[in-house]
Amino acid sequence: MTVGEPEIVFSLAAGQNQSLVELAETIAAALSARQLSARVAVDEFLDPRPGVVPVLVSPCEYVQCARFTPPPEVLASCIGISLERPGSSTFEASIELGRELGALLEVNPRAIRGYRRRGVVATPLPIGHSPDWDRFATTADRDIDVLFIGSRSDRRDRALAACADTLERFHVHLQISDGSRPAHAGEADFLTGEEKRALLARSKVLLTIHDDDQPDLEWLAVAEAVCAGAMVVSEHAADIGPLVAGEHLVMAGVDRLGFLCAWAAENRSDRRRIAAAAYELLRRERPIEALVEIVLSAAAGISARFRAPSAPATRIAFLNARHDRPTEELHPPPSRHSGFEGRALRALKSQATAIAELRRRLDATALRTLAPDDDPTATTVTTDSPAWSRPARRQVTVIIPLYNHARLVGRALDSLTRSQHPGFEVVVVDDGSTDRGGGVVERWIGEHPEPAVRLVTHPVNRGVAHARNTGIEYSRTDLLLMLDADNELRPSAIGRLLAALEADPGADFAYGILDRFDSAGPTGLASQFPWEPTRLRGGNYIDSLALIRRAALDRLGGYSTDARLTLGWEDYDLWARIAESGGHAVFVREIIARYHVGISSLVSLTDISTTDAFAAVVEHAPGLMRGLRVPV
Repeated sequence: MTVGEPEIVFSLAAGQNQSLVELAETIAAALSARQLSARVAVDEFLDPRPGVVPVLVSPCEYVQCARFTPPPEVLASCIGISLERPGSSTFEASIELGRELGALLEVNPRAIRGYRRRGVVATPLPIGHSPDWDRFATTADRDIDVLFIGSRSDRRDRALAACADTLERFHVHLQISDGSRPAHAGEADFLTGEEKRALLARSKVLLTIHDDDQPDLEWLAVAEAVCAGAMVVSEHAADIGPLVAGEHLVMAGVDRLGFLCAWAAENRSDRRRIAAAAYELLRRERPIEALVEIVLSAAAGISARFRAPSAPATRIAFLNARHDRPTEELHPPPSRHSGFEGRALRALKSQATAIAELRRRLDATALRTLAPDDDPTATTVTTDSPAWSRPARRQVTVIIPLYNHARLVGRALDSLTRSQHPGFEVVVVDDGSTDRGGGVVERWIGEHPEPAVRLVTHPVNRGVAHARNTGIEYSRTDLLLMLDADNELRPSAIGRLLAALEADPGADFAYGILDRFDSAGPTGLASQFPWEPTRLRGGNYIDSLALIRRAALDRLGGYSTDARLTLGWEDYDLWARIAESGGHAVFVREIIARYHVGISSLVSLTDISTTDAFAAVVEHAPGLMRGLRVPV
């Protein structure tokens, strides 16, 4: 420790976002490189004393995670490093904390102006170049065309969905974390440290999108990308100086981001010129040494006016803060409806399920009356395409359950003709449609003789689980791709899912991201999070569209036909049983398919009532769901 310089302790509470921990570690490393005393402390006592200056990294988040606000005499001896945004839910609380802190250092220029308008002095803290982040000179090939790293929000989901068509032909990596909770190291949806640096070093372009309507540049993400040699494509943002749009990054409205990314990925010379200019600018004008000087100046000011707080009160208060935290509880997936409305809808759903089953039995009885010598309810092969009987090497069977989607099933089949991987066959199971959907498929087969397609029919509707199991019975490959009749595959989907399973031979299935759309255009994403069994305890987050090994389905007896698992719960049940059996999935971080959202879509019907369906999942996967109580 240099004589006369204070020890700087970057203080965080357990549970704070890992990005903040990494920022603290980066600044501490820069201080240590100058032979100064600095360290990162998580969940330790705040103990300001002569020669020691605590730094609260994101003070508002610190207070939230510690579940305790330090007393004013402690805050007066602390520095706060903030990354706030005016208009956010935490900004008002940050203003109050800023009044008490010995010094407040802020990354966001707009927040600085907001603080000052409220009478709070905030010193700019310029994030820029750090040797710890520098991967600019890496010789590794940049095999990722476009990278997105960020937490999920509805706005970002819609923007990424809008880019899907334009970026289909590129290698896109979507590293989306769950924005509803702080991101921690080791979580499947969140990258930290060297893993993140390596990913940035593999990427040609980093795409940044605002998570809400606030126009702030994500300085931390931008600086890390620039240091790694990636060019930044950003939605229009304010306060980007010293960066200049067109010279150090490119910006556009949210509706043009996909085109900018495509341009940057394809134009190597322009991309490298812009990336290099940004890198040199940050090294020159925003080196980590300048940031260190700001922290040291704030620490020196606090040390000069230090007044010892009441030590016993401080220590007791932080003992309470550390040990008086409730444990996190996991809850079953909620219904959007509660109270009398919820009970009424649950009763209606139960009645609807019973009526559907009664209708199936009556239909079967009527058919048997008309043909007493046969079983007219048995599955029949209706139509085979000419290519079905031709010998060929096929790796994948695409199984399409069809029930009253005559208007859309042609699009699903058309999407298969655009596949870049030709080694597939198709089994369509018409599950007792009443809208002549089977006829649409027959006509499609007549117009497309080359794909190997078989149409089989359930004269009586049996439900999607039965339909998928029938498709499995008629399939002739070891890999089965489940495609709903109202969805569409993207051309690269089969190839990317196959590659994922080949890279992980132990995985039971592979799945990727879907962009959701309706008649008005893109509405968001589905299946954007990686395999994480504990996440299944809170509800289903994986779409039915997946490439599944036949061996896994055989091991589990196929899809469960439990009558409680209606309206989209069949997939959730299968994923839970795979997790229960010790299996796992591999996740493709690219948009591989389109999900049509309509009034008749299962996504609009699954959460009328969750009670019976969730009870079935708990029964089928008791180990995974242990400790969760089914609501009544």
